[in-house]
Amino acid sequence: MKPQSTIDQIAATRRFAGKAGHAGQRTSATCRVAVVVVLFTALLLTGCAGGYAIEGRVVRGSIANIQLVDKDDPRLAEPNPTGGGAVIIAVYQPQTPTETQPLGRHVTNGQGRFRIPVDAFGAGFFEDQAQIIARRDGHQGAMATIDLPRRGQRVLITLPLGADTLKVPEDYLDRVLRDASPYLEENR
Repeated sequence: MKPQSTIDQIAATRRFAGKAGHAGQRTSATCRVAVVVVLFTALLLTGCAGGYAIEGRVVRGSIANIQLVDKDDPRLAEPNPTGGGAVIIAVYQPQTPTETQPLGRHVTNGQGRFRIPVDAFGAGFFEDQAQIIARRDGHQGAMATIDLPRRGQRVLITLPLGADTLKVPEDYLDRVLRDASPYLEENR
């Protein structure tokens, strides 16, 4: 084997270092891509697998209505002892015109506020709709199909005084919860 000159040794070292540096850059880029994929997957799972809820308020009004409003809508902040208590909110996600899937139900608090967690794949992420049914003894019922609220939106439900003429089959559990609500409030 022929002894190498110092210049040949330096050139060989640079070639080796250049290859190693190039391989290191590829490894670094691969790591960056892997980190981005992991973060994107975590964000996607967080948006699809929990944490989403439909929030809003029930108030007394002149017309039975369910609508999406901005979270800063003044009707959401007004004092409202009349919308609370035994209002039942049933939420369904329409899959076909004849079938619905139960997503959640809730009895509003004393100020008429509600928060219904929605445990459905893609809720709040995809452009889904929900059918909301609201009832309260001594008030007209309200029903509407709305888009699921986006960030910064709330559901405002207006129920007027009067007989409930809503033609929706009533769930027995809803009726029991509505009838039991005054007793449940007393024990708190």
